[in-house]
Amino acid sequence: MLFAGGCGGSPGSRGDASTAPRTSRAAATAQPAASTPSADPSASALPPGAQPGLHDVTGDGTPDPTCGTQDFGAGLVLRLPCGDFSQYAHTPEDGTRLVANSLYRLPGPDDVDLTGISGENLAATDAAGRETFILIFNSDALFDTGSFAIGSTDTLDATIRLINSHYAGGDIQVRGHTDATGSAASNQTLSERRADTVRRYLVDHGIRASSVTSVGLGSTHPLAEEANPDGSPDPEGQRFNRRVELVVRSHQ
Repeated sequence: MLFAGGCGGSPGSRGDASTAPRTSRAAATAQPAASTPSADPSASALPPGAQPGLHDVTGDGTPDPTCGTQDFGAGLVLRLPCGDFSQYAHTPEDGTRLVANSLYRLPGPDDVDLTGISGENLAATDAAGRETFILIFNSDALFDTGSFAIGSTDTLDATIRLINSHYAGGDIQVRGHTDATGSAASNQTLSERRADTVRRYLVDHGIRASSVTSVGLGSTHPLAEEANPDGSPDPEGQRFNRRVELVVRSHQ
């Protein structure tokens, strides 16, 4: 794992008068008056209530500002890009339709090598201003149906290498999600067990992180619609929601 505008700068500062050389009154009157440093014009470029961002998704060479926040559950509160960022947003394949305000609509850096990883990446900033990297894996690539035992470990092994190379030392939250089929209670339990299984695998196989925690959210935070417009089930939407997310927050 979206923005318009640029970061604001700080106004120019005056020199320290105590270090300036002394001149006579006559000399002082003969010299032209010093100009007052003008305010940085970019300081007023941020929209009202915006904060300077950390990521340059638009590719204009300037980190794009963020406006407001959204709560994605279990303590994941992210700042949102200002303005209409839809042209930079992730879009799912296979005709899957995202739910309103889906986490998946946030942008992802194009320069992250996801070789060997069956998933997608998002880049964000949390409410405290920390850079946040999010990997989203489809559970079907990790677990058999209804199981919390890891099948292939290829994706997790590649993820460990990626995090240790580029995001080491941060705080990691593993988040388990299910689709909405089955009971809420069984979905909650399965999501918790899958998230904890991934957490233990990361810790046991050398992930370099300050902390690794896990949480299950059942089917309460879908990314995509699980029904077609005519009300029939959408298997692709259900599959899209069966996932594990790794949220990596950097240390400031």
